[in-house]
Amino acid sequence: MIVPFLFDKSGHQAAMQSPLRWRMARRIYAGGASLLVCAVTAWASEGSVLHIVTLSLSLGGLVLLAVLLAFRMARGTSVGRVQELREKVDMAIKLQTTPVLPHGGWSAFDELGDTIALWAQGAEQRAENLREEVAWYRRLAEDSLGIEAYFSRGGRLLWLNPAAERVTGYALHECFESTDLVDLWVYVKDRPLMKELARRGLAGEAREDHELRIQHRDGSLRWYACRWNVNRNREGEIVGVRFSAQDIQRRKDVELKLLETVAALRRAQALKEHYLKRSNDEKMRLSSLLDTVEQGILFVDRDRRIVYINQPCIEMWQLSSREAIVGTRDMLLIERTQNMRANDAEYMRHIEEVIASRQNSLQFDILLSDGRIVSEVSAVVPSADGSKPIGRVWVFEDVTEARYAEQRLTELAERDPLTGLYNRRRFLEEMERHLADGVRRTEQVGLMSFDLDGFKAINDTFGHQAGDEVLIRLAAEIGSIVRRNEMFFRLGGDEFAILVANTSTERMEQLARRVLDKAGGLIFNFDGTLASVTVSVGIAIAPDHAQTVDTLIAAADRAMYQAKMQGKNRCEIATPPAAPV
Repeated sequence: MIVPFLFDKSGHQAAMQSPLRWRMARRIYAGGASLLVCAVTAWASEGSVLHIVTLSLSLGGLVLLAVLLAFRMARGTSVGRVQELREKVDMAIKLQTTPVLPHGGWSAFDELGDTIALWAQGAEQRAENLREEVAWYRRLAEDSLGIEAYFSRGGRLLWLNPAAERVTGYALHECFESTDLVDLWVYVKDRPLMKELARRGLAGEAREDHELRIQHRDGSLRWYACRWNVNRNREGEIVGVRFSAQDIQRRKDVELKLLETVAALRRAQALKEHYLKRSNDEKMRLSSLLDTVEQGILFVDRDRRIVYINQPCIEMWQLSSREAIVGTRDMLLIERTQNMRANDAEYMRHIEEVIASRQNSLQFDILLSDGRIVSEVSAVVPSADGSKPIGRVWVFEDVTEARYAEQRLTELAERDPLTGLYNRRRFLEEMERHLADGVRRTEQVGLMSFDLDGFKAINDTFGHQAGDEVLIRLAAEIGSIVRRNEMFFRLGGDEFAILVANTSTERMEQLARRVLDKAGGLIFNFDGTLASVTVSVGIAIAPDHAQTVDTLIAAADRAMYQAKMQGKNRCEIATPPAAPV
């Protein structure tokens, strides 16, 4: 009755699932085999030899059958346990959870299950960390105020942040369904440029920002700084392109407002001069009209008492009220505002000089402690009949924005935007001034002209960006050896000049050696390829070689070309002009 049960398929599978049931079956077989051995032994003691042999063979067959059954049971149990572990792991993978592997009583399989569970927990933790990191980056991109988009290598839109819907007015599904996002988003006049930038971006060429106008669905326009960033895999192949557009409308508005402010200041200045010229005694005492202008206006009578102050002046100098000021002496007002001025001692000297001169003052800029710049000008106010002055009017104007704008415009007008060196315009102005000073002081003025040898080859081989890198670095390196009485200029392209006051031929030669050594020692690395440049230098000195700006420049240029003809990477000094026949 035991043997058929062991070979029944369903019973066998059931038995194989539990090591406990297998151990119980093993004990039953062991007990049965022991009873059988005892019975055969007892029977053999009373039987014949034939019976003993028959019983021995039967016993051997039973033992062999028991071994086979034990092996089959052990194998089935092992396969069943492994199958159970596999099913648990497959189910955990399908549900994306950590597998729960119960212990079955066998230490080997239990330790294997623990190892799998420990590995699965570690993998799940790593996966969770990656999911959190991806979610964090996704939230970061989705929270961006500008447009963030990701395109495939072929230009197909793969992902778009929600801000694009607010910026363009088009729903995200409309953007994904569009066959040409440039025509959908970009202002018609900027579309050709945007398409070219998109082509270059998808080809991995362009990364610099470009300012373009994006048109909202309602027709409104805003300025955006657009950039294409290439995403490459480990092999360096392009797998996608990121497009970013950041709102710069506020900066554009500030630039426009700056221009309008400059125009408004000019108009206000013209209006101020108009009213000052045509003012009479009544207007000189400041009518209510003066409260409407942007300038602060203060009128002081001949006894230096404050007769009138307008509201902009009170606000500009952070005073309490008009009533508290009118009737007091001007020195009390100066003392109250003392802490607001960054250099009060200088301002006091200015006030004393203006009052002592009894004339209209020139424009004077007052630097305040909070960083503002207030322009001050004063004028003596004559009486209506012109007999004698009735006082003095002081006009204050906050010119902070105007001064900063003038400073910036001056820098743009005099500086080379690539290298930051003085440009040709400033060069010609300084040449005029240096030559005039040299004539007046009987001093020599030196001019060194030089350009780069091999610069065109670098541009042609590595591109203009590499050429710009050479110019920027060369300007910085040579600029580091230029001394206080030497002025360094970029005249255009790869042409540079150094202007030196109160010099000599020996000093100019020393300067040339410093420039040649510095330029010749520069090594550039362009995508793993090393490159270098040298310079050809020409020197001309006034008044030995020329006495005017044009002739001195021409003499230095001839010497520079002579240096190139002599083999480059060298210095040549101009020859004196030929004596007239």
